[in-house]
Amino acid sequence: MGLKDMSSQPRSILILYGSQSGNSEELAEQAGKACSAQGLNPSVKAMDEIQITDLSSQKRVLVCCSTWGDGEQPDNAEDLWEAANSGAISSLKGLNFSVLALGDTSYDLFCESGKEWDAWFEKMGANRVHQRVDCDVDFEGPAAEWTAAVIPLMVAIEDDPDAMDEDSSSTSATEVTVASMEIPTKTEKSQWNAKNPYSTKITQNYVLNGEGSGKETRHIVFELGDSGLNYKAGDALGVVPRCPPEVVAEILSITALTGEEIVETYAGECTLQEALMDKYEVHRVSKKWIESLGPRLVSSSSSIEIKIVSRKRTSSRDGTLLVEWKGSGEGDDLPERYVEIGMPSNPSEALWNELTSDSKAMEDYMWSRDYVDALSDFGHIGFSAQQLIEGMDRLKPRLYSIASSPDHEPGTVHLTVGIVRYNHHERDKTGLCTGFLADRCQVDETDIGVFMSPTRSFVLPSDGSVDAIMVGPGTGIAPFRAFLQQRDINGDTGRNWLFFGDWTEEGEYYYRDEMESWKERGVLDKHDLAWSRQGSEKVYVQHLMKKNGEEIWKWIDGGGYFYVCGDKNYMAKDVHTTLIEICSEFGSMTPDEAKDFVETKLMKTEKRYLRDVY
Repeated sequence: MGLKDMSSQPRSILILYGSQSGNSEELAEQAGKACSAQGLNPSVKAMDEIQITDLSSQKRVLVCCSTWGDGEQPDNAEDLWEAANSGAISSLKGLNFSVLALGDTSYDLFCESGKEWDAWFEKMGANRVHQRVDCDVDFEGPAAEWTAAVIPLMVAIEDDPDAMDEDSSSTSATEVTVASMEIPTKTEKSQWNAKNPYSTKITQNYVLNGEGSGKETRHIVFELGDSGLNYKAGDALGVVPRCPPEVVAEILSITALTGEEIVETYAGECTLQEALMDKYEVHRVSKKWIESLGPRLVSSSSSIEIKIVSRKRTSSRDGTLLVEWKGSGEGDDLPERYVEIGMPSNPSEALWNELTSDSKAMEDYMWSRDYVDALSDFGHIGFSAQQLIEGMDRLKPRLYSIASSPDHEPGTVHLTVGIVRYNHHERDKTGLCTGFLADRCQVDETDIGVFMSPTRSFVLPSDGSVDAIMVGPGTGIAPFRAFLQQRDINGDTGRNWLFFGDWTEEGEYYYRDEMESWKERGVLDKHDLAWSRQGSEKVYVQHLMKKNGEEIWKWIDGGGYFYVCGDKNYMAKDVHTTLIEICSEFGSMTPDEAKDFVETKLMKTEKRYLRDVY
């Protein structure tokens, strides 16, 4: 059933999602189920599955949209957003809407995409039935509250039979406007995506680090075969991991389950073993799973009786016996000077109460524990197979910046992957996907699901004569290797300046030979290296930016692009601050003017300051 047909159905509601990693999609699907339960007829669609003109026939619309990069629309929403701002629709009067926005407060443009859609619907004359809700990374609670609040409001909206009359011969002003506009066409979609990944194998997998390095960074090459998968420099590769079999085995052992039990998952029925391996994230316990334990942890009416029947105390100095008592524990038959110091308690219930009442304690607990750890605290309550998976997070693909030009080795895609290894609670652990790639994927043997995640926001200048400054320490080098390969192959005349850094030159100078070759041939015009654990002082990329501030300004003032890739929490923030300081000092601006120049003119208006941070 198409959207036009759907909108003619009584009590129809369109639920749109713009999603990069799957969270908005999941929330949209949940909202759809809730709508059905309350008598509405939902149609849940990705934003790249409709045309902007489809909105003209809708009475009720919910939007779940995440924000990608620095305030960018997610990839599957970009075409629709472009169409929304093309003038294809002049009015959405009579449409009722609400927006759920997902984002990350560590980014400057928090929930920007959702805010943009909210403002656009209002501009089009649509009626906002519930205020937009902006969600941080811990989105489950606010999203559930939004769904619970907004759906009854949508239910209360009466259908207008006249508006749904397909036989009406009248033509609205909106329809006339639409007919006269050129509607942007949708980008052709690949058949391979997060739900239907292409199965391939790794052809190369080797460590980039020098001897003695404290890091493990790998260069991994995937074969694209006959997939038809295409990409460009700046795109990302989605990799679908599998959970560690040894962790799954331990979970089954603790719960005394076989793994052959049939469970109902978000993707339908399967065995518990399959669910734990391929459907859910078992490497990190979820907040929802912990919260769901509450009703089963509440103390029952039964009491615990404790009797003191003996007491013995010795000197810590010489072992001399100081007190020894044996008794019945009945009545007054207790050790001399006995004092009752408390009542018996359920430690699991106490822990649960602490976690659910203290968000910081909850986050700390989740950060370092997988389900083996959590079951050591709560496993005694017992789990059926279905109870075990209820509340677990879906297994989601991981996105990695592509480290190759498609023209460098056609039919392949390269990644630069930092392998995460750590020890918590006396157990060695790895990152879910990095451990999968490093330890459980054999070259030319293991099947791995992949798909392309294109970007419009982190791309090379269309004009090859434009200069480019690239800041990419650590694995942030990945997209800039792709950029430099592409600029070299294209024969671009624009200058290239790379800031790279890590711990030591000996251990972490990734792609040294390639970089040195580019310098010799003039592809890489300037190359500044920062080593934080080499020498008496810690040197980071932002320090080298300050030393070269005047020249950086000249490149930017001359129309150059400025790129950053890497850690968002520290490096990207420091680089951002340093860039503002450089523009202020050498561009003759006040600090406020420089901030506005960088964050508005460079980032949003001219789009010459581009970031891929994580």
